[in-house]
Amino acid sequence: MLGVIRQHNPGDRTAAVHSEDFYEVYFGLGHSLRLQDRPGVFKVSPAGLSLGDVLVRTLDRSVLEGSVLDMGTGSGALALLMRSLGARDIVATDVSIPALKTAAENEQLNFGDQIVRFDSGSLFQSPAADRRFDLVVFNPPGWRTPSADCRRELRQQGLADLELSAMFSGEEVLLGFLRDLPDHLTDTGRAVVGLNSMTGIQDVLRRLGGPAGSAGPLEFRLIERHSFPLFLYTREWHASRQVLTREFHHWKEHHGAAFSIAGDGTLYWSYEIVECRLARRGEKRRADG
Repeated sequence: MLGVIRQHNPGDRTAAVHSEDFYEVYFGLGHSLRLQDRPGVFKVSPAGLSLGDVLVRTLDRSVLEGSVLDMGTGSGALALLMRSLGARDIVATDVSIPALKTAAENEQLNFGDQIVRFDSGSLFQSPAADRRFDLVVFNPPGWRTPSADCRRELRQQGLADLELSAMFSGEEVLLGFLRDLPDHLTDTGRAVVGLNSMTGIQDVLRRLGGPAGSAGPLEFRLIERHSFPLFLYTREWHASRQVLTREFHHWKEHHGAAFSIAGDGTLYWSYEIVECRLARRGEKRRADG
């Protein structure tokens, strides 16, 4: 039986159609991919589809002719989308070896050969990512680091450490990424990053060392924002809703996490696609040095 995942926005063009072993993702302008549905490898989410849609609409030839990094590639969807758009110098990294294996197989499935360099490592610690790029794409984990009590309760309800690490610690991952990003962008390079309001975005920017819109050597521009309902994709996550909701309210009160709850009890969070560039004053400091 086929199911369809669509963005919350009415009239959105991106969609993922699922079958038993494979699913298809469509990003617009004829760019579609067939991906393997593998245990332990996250499917492309509505947020990931939105990020891909932005890439289709905004990437021009000058960017695609440069160097591209897809960080946390997962199934490889965004790296393969950028290949479909015309990129050729593509690095895709992930901490999960099974995910990288699936991503490489997905490239063969869709293109019949391999040009993407898949490499393992956390953030820029992968050997292939230790260079400067014209474009970095990153869709980091979306939830904050859970309290010890929350983590213990989730484990008791059958959620493994791997699932927890993939869903949580978003603010720490994002902070580490943004701190290292200036050393991995070309002077005219940019990063396109999907931010989840559940991380407490302003908390991250304050810890990075700058006010809203500017943090140290980086400048930020909001490209677009979407509102999505909270999606708990397994029986174990559904069983943990009460634990999670209690933790979410703690994040909102103490760390600036942002969400709203509708009259029917559905929680909606904000997915914010942001462009990061080197600040002009940062470039001047390097030139003066």
